[in-house]
Amino acid sequence: MPAMTVKSLSDQLSSYCSPDQRFIPVLNLVLPRLYAMGYWRDLAYDFRITTSNGYFALPQDAESIMAANVDKSPQNLWSQWHDYSIGGIPDTYSAYGMFGVVDDGIHSTKEALDSTKGYTLSVKAVTGNLPSDGIIQIKYTLLNGTITSLKEDFSLTNTNGSLSLKAFGNGNQINAVSEIRFDGIPTNIEIYAVESGKTVDDKLVLAEGRGDQIFRYRRYRTRTPSNVTQEIFLLLKRAFVPIMDESDIVYLGNVNAIKSGILATTAEDNADIERANYHWQVCKQLLEDEKDAYRGGARQTMRVDPYSGNGSPFNMY
Repeated sequence: MPAMTVKSLSDQLSSYCSPDQRFIPVLNLVLPRLYAMGYWRDLAYDFRITTSNGYFALPQDAESIMAANVDKSPQNLWSQWHDYSIGGIPDTYSAYGMFGVVDDGIHSTKEALDSTKGYTLSVKAVTGNLPSDGIIQIKYTLLNGTITSLKEDFSLTNTNGSLSLKAFGNGNQINAVSEIRFDGIPTNIEIYAVESGKTVDDKLVLAEGRGDQIFRYRRYRTRTPSNVTQEIFLLLKRAFVPIMDESDIVYLGNVNAIKSGILATTAEDNADIERANYHWQVCKQLLEDEKDAYRGGARQTMRVDPYSGNGSPFNMY
């Protein structure tokens, strides 16, 4: 089946949960394991991004890159240790020209701040106004080297929900952010930094999201000539995003596989490991069968020619 909403899944599967369980928390246990089992149908999607600073970050709903195309040229993907073992870390943030796209690991912000410059922080609503509930906590370093933090409680500062934009940190100049934490943020908001002397048009987006989370972004580095904007097309594998309400989308729409996952989780809670393993195996087989049917005739076949296309040797006997 195609992607479904949590409500449509709940109508079909909530009866398989134990009486003392709520459906959304159960899904938040089952779905991450299903996502991690393989590259299932509708867990891959295209993404386009431009960069001129030698790196880019994956969106929060993406786990990894399956294929990358930079300026209409396919690129190899390299792991995080690649620069360390081959050529050392380059002086600039971009990768060496000989490399393609290099994994740069996990970072606390989506875009990097220049440690030699000062920035001011602000938060804005992605759509509408800022929420009237929830807490933001940020740990950052001032330009003078002092490490400090701030806490913004919207239930105190935006009680009527009328604000759409708010400045942070009393206008202090910062040059690094080590942690951004959301607690109970109900709607999507964006935290960004603006370099001293520049306008909001030149902002650096540090984090965007909702819910309860500590932000971590996976970055990749790519060779970027100076003052040149690169256009990057990516084939990404979806990451599981925790479900918050019944209107959220579940891209893994195999109802029977999710049902088996729920039954497996219930068996684990009852210490019935043998039954749990059986349900997980059924679940994976259902997803494999679905992927096989979805692939159709587009199947890779491996042909081995030990004679390199020169035909078989003449049999003298």
